[in-house]
Amino acid sequence: MKRWYGILAGTAALTMAMGCAAGAEEGVSGELNIMHYIAEASKLEAFDDIVEGFEAEYPDIKVNAESTTLENYQDIIKLKISTGDAPDILFGSPKTYSNLIESGNIADLTDEALVGRIDAGILDNVKIDGKVYGVPQSVTANVVYYHKDIFEQLGLSVPTTYTEFIDTCKKLEEAGYVGCAAGYQDGISVGANFYTIFYGAPYLACENYVSEMVSGEKKAEDYPTLEKALTEWREIMEYQNEDQKTIDTNRAEQLFANKEAGMIIIGTWGLGPIKEYNPDGEYGAFMFPSEDTAEENAVPVAVGDVWMAVNDSPNHDAAIAFLDYMSRPEVNAQWCATTQEISALSGVSTDGLSEASQEVSALIASGQVANYDSVGAFSGQYYTTWGETLQDYALVEDMTVEDFCSELDNGFAAAGK
Repeated sequence: MKRWYGILAGTAALTMAMGCAAGAEEGVSGELNIMHYIAEASKLEAFDDIVEGFEAEYPDIKVNAESTTLENYQDIIKLKISTGDAPDILFGSPKTYSNLIESGNIADLTDEALVGRIDAGILDNVKIDGKVYGVPQSVTANVVYYHKDIFEQLGLSVPTTYTEFIDTCKKLEEAGYVGCAAGYQDGISVGANFYTIFYGAPYLACENYVSEMVSGEKKAEDYPTLEKALTEWREIMEYQNEDQKTIDTNRAEQLFANKEAGMIIIGTWGLGPIKEYNPDGEYGAFMFPSEDTAEENAVPVAVGDVWMAVNDSPNHDAAIAFLDYMSRPEVNAQWCATTQEISALSGVSTDGLSEASQEVSALIASGQVANYDSVGAFSGQYYTTWGETLQDYALVEDMTVEDFCSELDNGFAAAGK
């Protein structure tokens, strides 16, 4: 079924509601070690702003931030935990890192007052077995961004069916543009493309596929809509830039921002970097139309920019203070304004959202959405195998849907041993 988020990023002035802390909690001091895989320039800027504001309010706490790539993140976390060098705060969704929760490495935040700020419609996304393990800053949606002026120049309408989408790609290429920008040299771009295609309407037909595949109850080939999404993805690759296999997300965003491509399939987190590359671009956003009936399409939505506290951290009080600070309405609103994302907190209004971000808000508000990480997500070795198999499919041109299913099933079988 489709799930509706009661979240809108309006343009009204921000109210100082929800009992924000008036000042630093007395006696909290020490060093706070944070680990993340943030790569986008706008998001790094927003994170640095939070650190700066937090350290100004808590002068006795020094924040140390360490970053790595998404591809290496889980392995590095495991190594740090096993060697007694675990950070105090981790970036990532509880469901994606449920293996760390099962092993007791992530703190239960259920009774923390700050949890009351999280929008009720997405609390399930940060819960495991009814307990809250993460604090989200934003709601992410997977959409298609496009250049409004290019569409107007070519007389193109926003496609509402899959057939129309492919026809739009063809018309853009006939006019000398790349249909969709892409760069598959990093897992972020692979996920952005395939997640947009699969986690809308195709996912709604198999919401329990994660638990079913992990348990061995079903195999990849048992999901027709998964195969359909893979088939669509392969066809769309024909209308993406020729160097798609050798460039990364940043370069793909540049190609789009520079108007070499008419569209880009990506999560809402990509709009901030795109606007930095070309602040004057006339960007619009629309729902990826995976179906040939417009009413059956759905926007993939999930929590984005989630932070978890490490259990038994010697700096637990500082970690909670940091999570409390970043979830204050005025701090969260600034994060969303800088990253051009939509708040995951209740009642937060964000000034300065672009027209494209407002269009995404309207898509979410329509209720035609699929909240794809509220039910479950691959974790641990399953998550690694899922990502690696998707990247293989993107990079190996002659890899068939059947090859994908076989590789994924074999990888999952090995992960379960």
